[in-house]
Amino acid sequence: MARRLLSRKIIRILLVLLVCFILIQFIRPSLDNPPVTGDLQAPVEVKSILVRACYDCHSNETKLAWFDKPAPAYWLVAVHVKEGRELLNFSHWDSLTADQRKGKLFESLNQIVFNEMPLSQYTTFHGDARVSGDDIKVLRKYLASLAPPKLADSAVIKAADEQYVKWTKNESAADVSPEFNGMVFMPDYKNWRPISTSERWDNGTMRLIMGNPVAVKAINEGHTNPWPDGTAFAKVAWKQLLRPTGEIEPGEFVQVEIMVKDQNKYANTDGWGWGRWKGDQLKPYGKDRSFVSECMHCHQPMKNNDFTFSLPMDRHVVVQPDSTDRRPGAREFHPLDWRVITSRIDKSKGTMSILYGDTNAVTSARKGSLSDLSTLTLVTWTQKEDEHWYGANIPSAVQSVETMSFGLNGEGYIFSHYEGQPLQKKEVDAAYRKERIAYLTGQRASVMP
Repeated sequence: MARRLLSRKIIRILLVLLVCFILIQFIRPSLDNPPVTGDLQAPVEVKSILVRACYDCHSNETKLAWFDKPAPAYWLVAVHVKEGRELLNFSHWDSLTADQRKGKLFESLNQIVFNEMPLSQYTTFHGDARVSGDDIKVLRKYLASLAPPKLADSAVIKAADEQYVKWTKNESAADVSPEFNGMVFMPDYKNWRPISTSERWDNGTMRLIMGNPVAVKAINEGHTNPWPDGTAFAKVAWKQLLRPTGEIEPGEFVQVEIMVKDQNKYANTDGWGWGRWKGDQLKPYGKDRSFVSECMHCHQPMKNNDFTFSLPMDRHVVVQPDSTDRRPGAREFHPLDWRVITSRIDKSKGTMSILYGDTNAVTSARKGSLSDLSTLTLVTWTQKEDEHWYGANIPSAVQSVETMSFGLNGEGYIFSHYEGQPLQKKEVDAAYRKERIAYLTGQRASVMP
């Protein structure tokens, strides 16, 4: 009797579940395929990978498998497709500029490399959407072909020169509007300490990542994952000016991006506040608050690194006083604790450098000329591929440190060159000394409005 009652109860439960299953099939969020206005154009081998791995969620050509169609699976698919199309829609490729298209492709590859895309719950049931190592090689080769280095032409140089003159005359933006999420601009970013530098060959920019005192303290103490509340970073970008010598210098200022850690205030955006200001007038990037989703999506692959891409440079760069430096108080110094004047990339040598200066040097350089009471230090690193972003190179080991001080009482310049680990002074001849002094004093400050 008990078994019979149990069986009836199970049957009733199954009937109720069946009825509920049938009823929920009538709850169907819209998931149609609007017209394709302009599809991605790419080589067949590239297009086939993207169609197989991306198009079901990132185009208007979604194809549902039979097991995607019943609810509640259909509901999940509909949400993913809606979100996917908002972030990237290959069927509206014609709505993007050439630079935006290239940027979306590089971002997509990096999402694939870090196993963020395609979604694991999708590839579990759609095995053909998985991207293999060979597929990634095909995509990397294709993307590299989209970003060849270009020598700076006269128009690019003129734009950079005009912006620089305007900046040194203090004609840049005065009042800067907050971003649409309420993030306020932080004008003192230009005085923060450099955390790293990056050559973004994928989009033709060079960048400096600056950190506020909280960030620098966290790095020195090894507390960077997670970063403490109050940490702030500024990522400054300039167009590349590639010279015939193979050296790249900062050209026209493009933008500054700021991110601030506050787990309570920004709990809904991974604990970080985001903001971006474009051009020397520092116009907010966003059109509304939704721009933050773009920032979060890009940084999602770095969730295990507290959503930060940049690896801090080795900050143990200590320069001992030069025996020829007879100025009072000459002592060892830590140039990476100074402020930045400018940076350089040398493609012919595979190196990247940052020119640091003392207070006199930075203040005068940003007004258009170096003070005769300044001290300069050029730190040079070898380059390596950025493991967090295909399309970028970052510093590796310190290669050399060059210091130069304007001598007192007509004594001329004091110049020293250091190499090795630890840094050791290298004797140089008069011709090399003259050449490097001319090089260092010939640098102009990077525009940082």
